Amino acid sequence: MRSGGGGLVRFLPDSSGNLGCMKGGKSRRRGGGALLPLLLVGCAVLVFATTLEPKNRFTSEQVTNAPRILNGGDAWKGGNARKGNSLAPRSTAASRGAQLVDTVTHIRDGDTIVVGLIPIRIANLDCAESGSEAGDRATRQITKIVKGIQLRCTLEGRRSYDREVGVCSLPDERDVGETLIAGGYCQRWRG
Repeated sequence: MRSGGGGLVRFLPDSSGNLGCMKGGKSRRRGGGALLPLLLVGCAVLVFATTLEPKNRFTSEQVTNAPRILNGGDAWKGGNARKGNSLAPRSTAASRGAQLVDTVTHIRDGDTIVVGLIPIRIANLDCAESGSEAGDRATRQITKIVKGIQLRCTLEGRRSYDREVGVCSLPDERDVGETLIAGGYCQRWRG
């Protein structure tokens, strides 16, 4: 190795086994003997920190804003619900008859809402697509009816794209789909 002074620098072990620096024929002890213990302590701390379980990890009982799913359904894991650190759509539908009780957090269009984190396609409802006059009218109406309201959705055990299919009821037990049909905003699905 070359040093900044132009002479050849070699690291050779001395009689005690320590590396010394030899430049121009004279041996001198190299500083930094504490580097190895520092590296070992740093690695030990890293291993210790990554292998221990945190004691303040949330359990499902501690999460207060999670929706309640009645009758043992697994709809909480559907739609765009977080799995680990990535958004992953579910490939299977929730159990037939599972009930999801949570607040509407987003309205996609006249017949699709997001309840908690779960996208719900309202069963037996056919609304015009968003972007059309009739579709935008249906979207505005469902927004007036359900935005920020806690709904009870009974899931049918099937999916439509990333959405669970279900029938949702308002707190006064009125059916959301039937309300939109009665108001002339959407039609009953005939497919």
